[in-house]
Amino acid sequence: MLQQRRSFRVRLAAGVALVHAVLMALFVAHLVIGQQRFLHERHVQRSMSLTQGIAQHAVNDLLSADLAAAQEIIQGFVSYPELRYAAVLDPTGRIVAHTQLTRVGMYMTDRETRRMLDGPLTAAVLVDDGQVLDVAAPVLWKGKLLGWVRFAAGMEGVNEQLHKVTIEGLGLAALAVALGVVLAVWMARSTTRGLYDLIKVADATGRGDRNVRAAAEHNEIGRLGASFNEMLDALAARENELRAANQELESRVEQRTAALGESEEALVAILEQANDAFVSVSDDGRVVNWNRAAEQTFGWSRQEAIGAPLAELIMPPEMRGMHPGWMRRYLEHGGATRMVDRRAELKGWRRDGTTFPVEVAVRVRNRRDGTRFFDAFMRDISERKSLEAQLQALAMEDALTMLPNRRAALLAIPPAQARAIRSNRKIAILYLDLDGFKAVNDRLGHPAGDEVLRSFARRVKVCVRASDLVARLGGDEFVVLLEGVTDAADVRHVAAKIIDAGSRPYPLGAAIAEISVSAGVRIVDNAEEGDPADLLADADEALYGAKRAGKCRAHVWEPSTPAVKMEAGSEESRSSLPSPTAGFG
Repeated sequence: MLQQRRSFRVRLAAGVALVHAVLMALFVAHLVIGQQRFLHERHVQRSMSLTQGIAQHAVNDLLSADLAAAQEIIQGFVSYPELRYAAVLDPTGRIVAHTQLTRVGMYMTDRETRRMLDGPLTAAVLVDDGQVLDVAAPVLWKGKLLGWVRFAAGMEGVNEQLHKVTIEGLGLAALAVALGVVLAVWMARSTTRGLYDLIKVADATGRGDRNVRAAAEHNEIGRLGASFNEMLDALAARENELRAANQELESRVEQRTAALGESEEALVAILEQANDAFVSVSDDGRVVNWNRAAEQTFGWSRQEAIGAPLAELIMPPEMRGMHPGWMRRYLEHGGATRMVDRRAELKGWRRDGTTFPVEVAVRVRNRRDGTRFFDAFMRDISERKSLEAQLQALAMEDALTMLPNRRAALLAIPPAQARAIRSNRKIAILYLDLDGFKAVNDRLGHPAGDEVLRSFARRVKVCVRASDLVARLGGDEFVVLLEGVTDAADVRHVAAKIIDAGSRPYPLGAAIAEISVSAGVRIVDNAEEGDPADLLADADEALYGAKRAGKCRAHVWEPSTPAVKMEAGSEESRSSLPSPTAGFG
């Protein structure tokens, strides 16, 4: 018997420990493989995101052929962990910016570069050999390839993290297996002890001995029967206790109800001191409670308000007819509405006839006799609304020139297009840039540059009508939105005035700043549809043409023909240049 007991215990403990060890081994393997995949995918996603981000930032630099700015972007990644290199290439594979300055101007002719240049215009992983990750992303502008961005980083950090996860996983697995063995031995001993006690009772019963009993502390079946009897005894005792508790609870409820009645006066006193207006209305719409804050907010005294219809005290005349219908529908059908158990903003009305915004929160109170009361807290939010309007205005205004900002300009274009359709006219967008403005900042300082920007804004506003929009997009870039345009001559005249006025000297105390103005013009036909951002981009494209043509002039954007050049102060087009999008130039 003892040998069988030991054999069963050993087999049970060994089986449980083996299953536990196998499960832990599978778990650690799954964890390591999953972590390896996760670390690798995260490294690829991070490198791809950085490469695409560099490509997006390099668009303007490649469009303007500002290779120094592109190099500055690349230099910002020199300290990137495990960086092999980062570079910007033109469409032929020539390096225009590189973390190693000595490689600028060279061509990349390796197999991965050729595959990148001949492949589709999408971001791709070129090299992923477990040691180096090399990714590339195209620099695109309106579907046209401007160049490529290459970014290569080592995998040492990923491999090191994976090794660390593997070591930690093996350690945890070993610890879990050891704990599993201990648990299996304990479980085998505790399980078999009760079984062999039952075997003793069964053997004695088989021999005819009816007096043998298993000890209650060792016989689980016997303890189960005893526990069941104990549970029934405990349940009966619990029912008696619960019956006594219910009687005590009813007595407490009666006492509490009486106490609530006595505290009603204290509640009224609290409501009188509340900062918010409190109004209680019966189910027929008449006021039954009106605190001090309500008197101050709406101008009616408590004596005048009690018993009066609520709608006539706080609602504008044109809205009073809605209140009885709303209460009737709620009382008949119940359910959630936009007024009950939530906050709502409505228009309030004072005794003197003035209206103001008010925030309302309504709760329904049901009484035992079936009647219902509507309790409402109301707050005058005039100051908050005024502050919100001021913040909204600040979000649409340039802090330096007090002109509308880029966001305001983009929001103003669609309404102007709609008005142009109704009036059968056109609109024009003038994209302005100050030539030589950087030299003013470098020579005279940024305060002087700020004064030039403010003076230029004032000069532009003098050159246009009060109904035309003048906005600052940022830096030394401005935009003018002209409405009511009949033909290009109107725009040429306004552009000439702005270029002439903006190019005059700027007195700055003892110094004088001299700049010129270039403009890109986008004329929008009244039947033409276009996204505001795209229209601004077209005007910016025309501005780039004016810059290439020698500055201090304007270009008109055309969809399929070269841009038309207009000299400052001229009424006629004198020459044409290729479209700015023809190349970097």
